[in-house]
Amino acid sequence: MNDTSAPKLLTPGTFANLLNRFQWPLYGFVRGFISDNEQARDLVQDVFVDAWRAVQRAAAPFDGQGDEEAIRRWLFNAAYWRAVSALRRRRLIRWESLEATTEHAGETPLLTLPFEDTVLEAEVLRATFAALPPESVALLLLSIVHGFTTAEIAEITGISHEAAKKRLARAKQWLRADYLARNPQTQETSSR
Repeated sequence: MNDTSAPKLLTPGTFANLLNRFQWPLYGFVRGFISDNEQARDLVQDVFVDAWRAVQRAAAPFDGQGDEEAIRRWLFNAAYWRAVSALRRRRLIRWESLEATTEHAGETPLLTLPFEDTVLEAEVLRATFAALPPESVALLLLSIVHGFTTAEIAEITGISHEAAKKRLARAKQWLRADYLARNPQTQETSSR
């Protein structure tokens, strides 16, 4: 007799689909912390090893009770803590291009600026992100690039929902202020 009330656990095939769906978004997120492509790939691989072990133990959200969003949050949480741990070991934080976040997503740029303006924009953004605290950059990446809500960001980063809202708002203010201060085009406009 089959018991249809038992939870449906992930199979190796469905786990491979999960890996295919989330490997590049996780890589882009981790790459926002780590300036080394290979280390970012290694950390994402470690996250998937952790996930496979959780599948084998039938741990939440891989126990058949969690939906895809719960699994996505779990993966980003694991990636966040792996990246933070790697940074603590290195004691060196460098920010590079955010282009890696969409490198494999097949997305087209939202802005269609002339080449010179695009290069300038990238340099200004790179410098702006380099000036922000790493925790702020993580919150911005989770929110803007990966579309997590503040409640999900709080869960991923292990802070309260209120703290996530305040820190994200502060990070957006810092980003805007620093970007406007560094961008020569906005300085030209304001001096007219």
